[in-house]
Amino acid sequence: MTIKITLKVTAVIAVLTFATFFITTSGFSSLMIGPSSISTASAQTQPKYFDAKLTGKDEVPSKDTKATGMAGFNVIGTSSLSYNVNVTNMQKVTASHIHQGKAGQNGPVVVTLFKTNTPSAMTNGLLSKGTITSTNLEGPLAGKQIKDLISMIKSGDAYVNVHTEANPKGEIRGQLSPCSTKIYNNTFKSK
Repeated sequence: MTIKITLKVTAVIAVLTFATFFITTSGFSSLMIGPSSISTASAQTQPKYFDAKLTGKDEVPSKDTKATGMAGFNVIGTSSLSYNVNVTNMQKVTASHIHQGKAGQNGPVVVTLFKTNTPSAMTNGLLSKGTITSTNLEGPLAGKQIKDLISMIKSGDAYVNVHTEANPKGEIRGQLSPCSTKIYNNTFKSK
């Protein structure tokens, strides 16, 4: 009888150890076992990277320009995003923002990515990089959390644009969407 109880206890401990190992190594943030179902939520399924390819044709109204750009964002934990904005053939850049708005619609600024009162003649390469926290949120996201910005991006309701002296409302623009690349230093590479 003692051997049967010892074997049952050992089996239960082995199952719990395996379950703990599985949950920890697979990235599951919660495991709920109930009479009707097993529910799991994996942190791995949430997008960690977002980008926007910036062109003049995506501005509203569209702009005839040779300028292009790329903006990339990495989710850092639950409270921040790192970012890089790279441009080519940009003259007299004054600002860059994340705006709220679906493709084809203009909307309010929610994050300032770059701003200057003394624009340089030509910009090719890195325009700006940094980290966004809840204190950087403005407009309709003022006082909210980074998760609210991420929800806006995931719903297709956020875009990046770059403003110039010649096009103060924006010269190039791109809709933010999940991607499979990560920013390393000032460039994008496959993860």
